[in-house]
Amino acid sequence: MGSRIRFTRAKQVFDTYPELSETVREPRSDVTPQDYVLELQEGDDPFAALAYFAHVLPKREAVWWGYNCVAGLDGGASEQERTVLSLTEIWVRDGDEEARTAVREAAEAARKDSASAWIGLAAGWSGGSLSPNPDYRVEVPEDLTAKAVNAAVLFAVCGQEPETRQEAVKSCLAAGLSFAEGGKMPVVSVKGRAPASS
Repeated sequence: MGSRIRFTRAKQVFDTYPELSETVREPRSDVTPQDYVLELQEGDDPFAALAYFAHVLPKREAVWWGYNCVAGLDGGASEQERTVLSLTEIWVRDGDEEARTAVREAAEAARKDSASAWIGLAAGWSGGSLSPNPDYRVEVPEDLTAKAVNAAVLFAVCGQEPETRQEAVKSCLAAGLSFAEGGKMPVVSVKGRAPASS
């Protein structure tokens, strides 16, 4: 399988999502998105690489990447969080409106300071309307899924011990880049923590 990345040049991501430049600096040279992720990872703010990468994949693939980061690093502390993760996986695999609505409702009922809730919101915000009123449609901003994926991954990474956070960032990005290049999603983990089973 070929690349899952929607862009050929790193700058195109900022052209598509102008607000991204408020949190991630734009590239100074004409590089690929993959090379720019690595450049950001090695820079002063490796979290910027996570924010950038959350925007380079199509929505379903971005949610799958975020899901694997959350499942591998966090795993869901409560039954409610594990339910959101399970529903997120179902949405990624099935992709239908019923699955999207179910995960959104479960995520909205979960604690908002959890990685699981944010990855569920990322799936839930991939379509539909932001309004709970079916007669009053509010279009979902195109970048909302990517922002929620980023929030989920940040919660999962920052939930690690400070000395393992850099390793967690690298594990997330290595898995994401491997997946983005057409491979299967590798396991995301840090030393001393067994990855959660999905």
